[in-house]
Amino acid sequence: MGIEELRALMGHETIQTTLRYQKVTSRRAASVAKQALETLL
Repeated sequence: MGIEELRALMGHETIQTTLRYQKVTSRRAASVAKQALETLL
């Protein structure tokens, strides 16, 4: 997902705010995806 798309989804007015949370968001997304895959298997 592009940073502008992420900014819009998170409702941030500035890209700087999004960049602050991008790493946490990406880590959380990876965790959720891993849990979903384990559920399917």
